[in-house]
Amino acid sequence: MTTCVIVGGSGVMGTAALQAFREHFGSEAKIVANWFAKAPSDEPIEGADVTIFGDITSEDCLAKIESAAGKKFDYLFYATALGAVGFPIKDSTQEQIDQSNQLSFLPLLSLEERFDVGTLVGYSTFYKTRHQLGSYGAMGYSKEAIEKWALESGKSKHACIRAGLFESFSSRGIKLLLRKTFRDNKAMADPLIHSYFENGTTSEGVDKFIAGIVAEERELFGDSPTVAQNLKDAHLKMFKTEDPCFVNVCGAKIWLSKEPQLLEAPQG
Repeated sequence: MTTCVIVGGSGVMGTAALQAFREHFGSEAKIVANWFAKAPSDEPIEGADVTIFGDITSEDCLAKIESAAGKKFDYLFYATALGAVGFPIKDSTQEQIDQSNQLSFLPLLSLEERFDVGTLVGYSTFYKTRHQLGSYGAMGYSKEAIEKWALESGKSKHACIRAGLFESFSSRGIKLLLRKTFRDNKAMADPLIHSYFENGTTSEGVDKFIAGIVAEERELFGDSPTVAQNLKDAHLKMFKTEDPCFVNVCGAKIWLSKEPQLLEAPQG
């Protein structure tokens, strides 16, 4: 029986992984999905055989995953992240980067060590585009860490799905923080981002920001924005590719690559 574990199974990317896995491997495949929120819940994730509510960094959660999926399984999708966003990546402090890595990157390493996973999948974005450089904050360095990891040899095969703009908890958080920053300070650290918020409401500023991302991605990659079906298709592409490294998806365009996106070292 082909088995996978999805960390962050209730999110947009986790849902795409779940649906693609079920479509590719069939109804007999086993899917164990994990999710976590501040309020405890027993709500199941649609399409999963087993839903585990809990913090992936806790021993209790890991023990439940092992009980449900075993010590050895075929795929693990790490589709969760948390970190400071809404300001230029280059302005991130080392403390902010370390905090972001606590959930956004380091669990990949501990999960690989604890379990015998055939393929371990992380997620990234196009954080070196002009708009992402000005707004993605400390998460940019966590995504860079994932991309470097994707090239490393380990107990498991490593793969990374790199996606363009799509509506998610993270993207909503960036928009809210940009609005709050402008309301509080009447200024943005990045001049391009700041230009969107001048001479208008913060809501209009966010709309211009999103339009700017879409225009840049279309110019650079050929399509934007990215929707749920595109994310699912990227996972299906990965399943059909022998030893994929980066599976890129931006809009309906999907392509393979092997080069990481490297950032300058943080200043502080």
